[in-house]
Amino acid sequence: MNIALTVLIILLAVVLFTAAFVLMRTMRFSQPLPTAEASEKLAVDEEAAAAHLGEALRCKTISFSEKQPASPESLLSLHEILEKNYPEVHKQLTLRKINEYSLLYTWQGSNPELDPVLLMAHQDVVPADPETLQMWEHPPFSGEIAEGYIWGRGALDIKNQLTAILESVENLLQSGFRPQRTVYLAFGHDEEIGGPQGAKVIARHLEEQGVRLAAVLDEGMPILQGSLPGVEIPVALVSNCEKGYLTLEFSTELEAGHASTPPKQTAIGILAQALARLEAHPMPGHPEKMSPLFQAIGGAAPLSTQMAFANLWLFKRAIHKKLSVQPTTSAAIRTTTAVTIFQGGVKDNILPRQAHAAANFRLLPGDSIRDVCDHVRKVMADERVQFKFMEGGAWEASPVSPTDNPAFKAMEETLHQIFGGIPVAPFMMLGATDSRHYAAIAENIYRFSPMMLQADDIKRVHGLNERISVEQLGNMVRFFTLLIQRWDEAEL
Repeated sequence: MNIALTVLIILLAVVLFTAAFVLMRTMRFSQPLPTAEASEKLAVDEEAAAAHLGEALRCKTISFSEKQPASPESLLSLHEILEKNYPEVHKQLTLRKINEYSLLYTWQGSNPELDPVLLMAHQDVVPADPETLQMWEHPPFSGEIAEGYIWGRGALDIKNQLTAILESVENLLQSGFRPQRTVYLAFGHDEEIGGPQGAKVIARHLEEQGVRLAAVLDEGMPILQGSLPGVEIPVALVSNCEKGYLTLEFSTELEAGHASTPPKQTAIGILAQALARLEAHPMPGHPEKMSPLFQAIGGAAPLSTQMAFANLWLFKRAIHKKLSVQPTTSAAIRTTTAVTIFQGGVKDNILPRQAHAAANFRLLPGDSIRDVCDHVRKVMADERVQFKFMEGGAWEASPVSPTDNPAFKAMEETLHQIFGGIPVAPFMMLGATDSRHYAAIAENIYRFSPMMLQADDIKRVHGLNERISVEQLGNMVRFFTLLIQRWDEAEL
């Protein structure tokens, strides 16, 4: 046997072994699709729930900015509506107002040995752009019920969840249900501006009382169809972590002068070039962060995708390249960089003395604020450019909550009972929620809004024609009703 033939046989053996190894890992990687079917619908008065949400949407609890939070009048008006629409809640639960406008309800359990659970939403909403008001099919603060939908700002973010939680508790109280473990309901009033006076203070209050939470559920992604590449069926995206947040302010300063005798670079040019380098060199990507998601989706994903994620040792570079193309998938695997503000110059014939800019970073779990700052220094590589933290604009990524525990399992079972055999996949929240404030007193923190939407519906959040169907609001009420009971029975 000559040498060439021997080498060929060895190469063939290596190829066959590698192919078998890749196939074996692929078969072990994917979970089977759930086969559960939706059970008979729990009786819910969907029309009453829709009417109650419509009333809540008419309260213009708009958080415009950190300096202009939702008005006291709008918040107090909402509180009056909640008290009217949920009499048993306000009769049997203890309500504590935090900083006057955030609401913390306590539904005392019969067994003080059991750690309590917390359900969350927030009262405030973002503004509706005045220039787009004529483009709304129904006015953004009308709370109209039409074409099978409830319309208005907050219908998806997130007065629907606030309403559904209170509807479920009111129904359980009327049915005579009494929990073993204490249930807290927390509704901050300033989530859209970071929650500094709402959720942050509620969490601190509970911590000071020595409370340790068994599980927390806040707003998050819904059940989406057509949102993941190659996945056609609906998927419930339950976030078990969320990104951190950092805004850096950049500046550079030179001597002012006449534009007729400019230096090689002006202050604007120096800063612009440094920012261009920053945009061209983003933080490293980590495709492995999406492995749990595609593992949970299992056979719903294309075989090529399953094979790639099951064998990152071989396909990591190709996956990284593919995911980096689209902004959404790119954001799911890395700390993002977005230059959002640039200011410089006062007149066209005067050399600018200063230039200023700001960049916003959303931190991937595993990347720290210090990591981002080190990266910025290395990439910019220009001592003429200085940067500092924007006041109030920095927090680390959240811890990653487990998905192999009774709390997550109970959510999964509840979803299957209402929506049938859809995959339930862990997902990283790309934005920020109030739940991050509870990390010190809870290990099991999840973010999910139990409604089924099409991918195009996501554009309505903070956008035009925000709405939720009466049917999906009813399903949200069913979900929270059943979840409260499941969490009460589970060994959390």
